[in-house]
Amino acid sequence: MNVTQTHVSPERKTLAAALLSVVLICLSWTVNAAETSYRVDLSERAMQQVTIEARFSEVTGDTLDFHLPVWRSGLYLVLDFVGTVSGLEVSDGNGEALAFEQTAKSSWRVSRPDSGTGDVVVRYRVYANSLNDRTRHVDSEHAFLNPAAVFVYADQLRDLPIELTLDLPDGWQAASGMEQPDRGRFVAPHYDRLVDSPIEAGTFDLVTFEAAGMTIDFLIHGIWDGDEERLAHDMGALVTATAEVFASADRGLPTDYYLFILHSGDGLGGGTEYYNSTLVHTDPRAFWDEDRWQGFLGLMAHEFFHTWNVKRFRPAAIDRYDYQDINYTELLWVAEGLTSYYDQLLPVRAGLVPVADYREQLADAISSVVDAPGYSQDTLARASLEAWTKGFHRGADRAPDKPNRTVSFYSQGGLLGLVLDLEIRRASNDGRSLDTVMTSLYDDFPLGGGGFTYADFRERLAAAGGDALAEQLDGWVYDTQPLPLADALQSIGWVLDREDTSEAEVQVSLDASLRGNPPVVFSPRLDGAAWRAGINAGDELMALDGVRIGSNLDALFRRYSPGDEVEFTLFRDGRLKTVPVTLNPVRGDHELEVDEDASEQVQRVRTDWLGGAEEDSAEEDGEEEDGEEEDGEE
Repeated sequence: MNVTQTHVSPERKTLAAALLSVVLICLSWTVNAAETSYRVDLSERAMQQVTIEARFSEVTGDTLDFHLPVWRSGLYLVLDFVGTVSGLEVSDGNGEALAFEQTAKSSWRVSRPDSGTGDVVVRYRVYANSLNDRTRHVDSEHAFLNPAAVFVYADQLRDLPIELTLDLPDGWQAASGMEQPDRGRFVAPHYDRLVDSPIEAGTFDLVTFEAAGMTIDFLIHGIWDGDEERLAHDMGALVTATAEVFASADRGLPTDYYLFILHSGDGLGGGTEYYNSTLVHTDPRAFWDEDRWQGFLGLMAHEFFHTWNVKRFRPAAIDRYDYQDINYTELLWVAEGLTSYYDQLLPVRAGLVPVADYREQLADAISSVVDAPGYSQDTLARASLEAWTKGFHRGADRAPDKPNRTVSFYSQGGLLGLVLDLEIRRASNDGRSLDTVMTSLYDDFPLGGGGFTYADFRERLAAAGGDALAEQLDGWVYDTQPLPLADALQSIGWVLDREDTSEAEVQVSLDASLRGNPPVVFSPRLDGAAWRAGINAGDELMALDGVRIGSNLDALFRRYSPGDEVEFTLFRDGRLKTVPVTLNPVRGDHELEVDEDASEQVQRVRTDWLGGAEEDSAEEDGEEEDGEEEDGEE
């Protein structure tokens, strides 16, 4: 079904405020009153091109500077959207051409011979064929516009009201987190809200439901199973579980309306958070495959949790975005890492993922972090600061060595969140938790108020879990002190260990990431067998001790034991080389088991932490649900 949703701002908490807001919105619906207005021409959508007219009204002064952002929120990477802009023209309100010059890669200055008050109109084309990075994509089927990638702004008008009109084709609808007083016409209080409100237009499906006091619209463009009941149930449960993290907050809900925008297509994945909406990509197989569905739920939980963490409170260094430059902060392990902790936990609390499955997910996450060479090389603070230059930079020369020298503030930050949560619960006898810390950040640092610092976070951590925990935080964030994962998990009755590899088919390891057939070395592991032998990224492995390698490398390894020296024949830069390699033993992945001897108190803490979810309840009952077999857990 296609629906146009009109909604109101959550900040209208009194009748006077509500009336004032309505008046301001009504005033902004007229072009003359709006300080900046945009019109989007979709007539050339089949050619993946849009034409945009931006009108800056009531401009004063001899010049006007306007810009297009060089990045979009949620992706710590300079993208330079101006590369797909063409046909730029500038005129005054009467259509007379105005002189302008480009002053930087994404900035222009307009000369105004009459310095009195008047309009400046900027008209330009945008080629929109970039869906995977979630920036802009238009074709005969739909139009997706991430405002940061397509709408210019003027410095002097950035904080003033916005109006945007899409010239929609017949039969099309449009949706966004912004107010939509009429079909295809949106209003926003300022440019920052505009760029925080992606727009989808077309003939999409829309499922609407209520959850946790919010109206939720779930928009789908692409292939899906059409099961509206499951979609509404599962997404509603996630919304409710997330809201419960902040249930004790003085500020209440961050919004009374939320829009999920989903693009479903082959090879798609990932998501980005916005003020009261999110854009998520998925492969359609997620709707038919349970493992993929669980991953999809985690992605949804991650983006929705950002409605609080990042979109209602964020680090001081990025409280107000600079759209023309890199926005540095050492606290992405809070913004993204702690969100990643909750994105695995919330589907369990929502009753959508079995506890046994969560244990497996957590064990995999631990292996990916602790066994990465960068775990002893990099810090969370430095990884956050260098996200733009190392974490997300697409330089081919940086990718092979990145696992050796850096850490992920997403995954390692998530494990830090696990440790902090369980240690706070232990210190407070389960009276407080990481939820307490996140709620205090939400209450104390509203968006636009300056943001929080590391000292602010540390202070609230100390209040919840004690000074000793806050002191340990310094080593986990600014040094490479290992996380006490086994000890923290023992406090809720889970035992962390490694899988036994004594009977593994493959007994030795090359310690390198391989791709293709025959395998090409993507990344030699720091101090691993391949690294020490001088095997490089890009080497094509042709033979092992004279035996041709295809997809059979694991099978060939079964002839050897740790410590054996083998000879690899490889191609490098078009030349054949032979390299001797001393093989390493395989190291088992981590696994989490339930401590059957855990006390009742420990079990109660675990149940509370999991939001009431019971450990292996289906298996203990010995019953099968929905005709499925038991999964073999104890």
